Amino acid sequence: MAKDNIPLEHCFSVSDFKNSERCFFNFLVTHYLRQRYEFEEGSFNQTIGTILDLVIKKVHASKAYGEPLNYLLEMYFKAAEKDIRQEVEEKGVKSFYGSTIKFLNADSLAKARQVSENYYLKRGGKFNRSVFFKRFWECLLEGERLFKLWGGPDALEMGDDGVVEVVDYKYFENAQKGKDNLDMDLMPKIYILLCAAQLVEMGYDKTRFRVRFWTDPLDESIYEEFDMFSLNNLKQYLRFKIEKILSVKEFSFCEQSFCKVCNSGQRRDWIKQLQTQFKFR
Repeated sequence: MAKDNIPLEHCFSVSDFKNSERCFFNFLVTHYLRQRYEFEEGSFNQTIGTILDLVIKKVHASKAYGEPLNYLLEMYFKAAEKDIRQEVEEKGVKSFYGSTIKFLNADSLAKARQVSENYYLKRGGKFNRSVFFKRFWECLLEGERLFKLWGGPDALEMGDDGVVEVVDYKYFENAQKGKDNLDMDLMPKIYILLCAAQLVEMGYDKTRFRVRFWTDPLDESIYEEFDMFSLNNLKQYLRFKIEKILSVKEFSFCEQSFCKVCNSGQRRDWIKQLQTQFKFR
């Protein structure tokens, strides 16, 4: 149960929606039974992305714009590494950075520095300025049942044309392949809704969701614009998707060889827990 008494199974992030589509049993175990971190394996490239995302958050949090490249590489990369190691030390390997720590080494840090340096140089040292900084966001979807969206983008930045941008930074080793598989349906909708109340309070009547690519710094082509006073349809759309997911009470399994949940020795135990606690059949 969340602090506001909303059941955790009624709280959704972008990854929860995706997981429910890839493998419903995997979703049930990670979302309903809170086993998310048990099955996150991480990877070298994912760790690079995590480091880079922490770095851009630290740049915005400290408003360190216009600093020389050496300052960026020394100050913020050390701080990002410290954050990851400290969280795992405090919360253990079954925590947000638990799968990252296995790949956090000299090679991944060096590669992340190289990517960041290339980004910095190609953009002439320019990072668009933050209009508001927050690490974690929530948005309530009201109705017969109360649902919650949570998570958040990497930054809220001022666009070059004066339109505020909700920005998600992406690291793909193969930039084009990453772009081809990018989710531009749910991701923009969820991130805009998460930030909407704050942006309206600050006086913005329109905004733009933008994806920036660490390995393609000058690509400004992937974005979607939103009217801040016409978001009810988005809320209804996401409420409907959550209602539809929660209405399913029958098990289904992807049975893919790579799905660690479907192929786990604990499968029967989880089925029994879901049947007992949540009335699945």
